[in-house]
Amino acid sequence: MAIYLNDFIFRSSDEESKLLSLERRTCFESYYPMNIFPSKGLGRVVFDPVTIFYGGNGSGKSTILNIIAARLKVLREIPFKPSQFFDWYVDGLTRLVHGDVEDYEVHVDPLSFNSDLSEEWKGIPAESRILTSEDVFEKTLTVRGRNREIDRQRDMVAQKWWAYSVEGKHTNMTSLHGPEYEAWKSQHSMKGKSMSRVIKEEVGFNIKTGSNGENAFEFFMEKVLGNALYLLDEPENSLSAKWQVKLASYLEGMARFEGCQFVIATHSPFLLGIRGAKIYDLDTVGVPVRKWTELENVRQYYEFFRDRNDEF
Repeated sequence: MAIYLNDFIFRSSDEESKLLSLERRTCFESYYPMNIFPSKGLGRVVFDPVTIFYGGNGSGKSTILNIIAARLKVLREIPFKPSQFFDWYVDGLTRLVHGDVEDYEVHVDPLSFNSDLSEEWKGIPAESRILTSEDVFEKTLTVRGRNREIDRQRDMVAQKWWAYSVEGKHTNMTSLHGPEYEAWKSQHSMKGKSMSRVIKEEVGFNIKTGSNGENAFEFFMEKVLGNALYLLDEPENSLSAKWQVKLASYLEGMARFEGCQFVIATHSPFLLGIRGAKIYDLDTVGVPVRKWTELENVRQYYEFFRDRNDEF
């Protein structure tokens, strides 16, 4: 089983304070992603072939994936728009303060900044990427938009066929150039053909789509191809329990047999149950590694069904 990313060290409270001291303005409502992880005690994270960051809403699990993705510069489907301080957190040791001519530098231990780990990171495959629920939604919306355009073109072709074949409205061949000639060619191509054949030849068919869950599952099968590092941000969104089980099985197989390493942010019990996964609990100070059966969200599912066992 492959490991491309061995470890990652998040900034300490002192390092964040040094970075924030560069900014003389105090008008910001948020210093995101500052002030999130020091209070949790999140420092050095060591990765397995499948590593999961578990936590409730607002626990920072998606932020962790975005920080790692930005630092490693892996591929993205949708461009990420960082906050004012995100780039500082990820890369910036030197900052030119606007209005001044002086460069302000923060000197920190290179290990804690990850700078000396960059040589190891150069071994991460170029195909490595981060995949988010927004990517899945974007694909679904894009396909729907294309199908609406195909429907619009189909209606236009049907109207042209009807006008030419049924109503006998012909464009006079008065010019061999320009729009009149194009209209004549279009009409001439319809001669002796049925409406369905003309539509098939000129427009084609709609892009095949399934349910949101089916589309989401197909999206991950298309993007997770093997021999790379994949950061998956809440991939369970849009998936029913059935499809979550299928996705968990697919990811488990890709990690075991196809050279994939996964870092996943989730609170889905089906993904948390991936065999052999290392799980960091962001809901607990110190961010300990836990068994999936010890996690609060999983326990709630277990207790819910246990209390209703006689109904099954």
